[in-house]
Amino acid sequence: MSSEIKLPNNLTIHHIEEHFNELNTQFNDSADEITLEASAVETIDTAGLQTLLILIKTALENDKSILWTEVPDILKTSATKLGLSDALLLA
Repeated sequence: MSSEIKLPNNLTIHHIEEHFNELNTQFNDSADEITLEASAVETIDTAGLQTLLILIKTALENDKSILWTEVPDILKTSATKLGLSDALLLA
């Protein structure tokens, strides 16, 4: 069974605290396969990428798989610049 998690439009340090708890709950409550729908992401910074990395790493440690859909260029470019594409399963 698959669960879809829609990422918010702003994943920056100024907004990450308000989104983290909700995203964490969604990741924890999800099925064994998580689809991250990222089309809404307009802005992301290092804090946002770190948050996604923590959530994805924890999900993988709990034997959940991660799939991405509609990944915007801003997310791909930011992850690549920081060398996180592989860790975020974007590569």
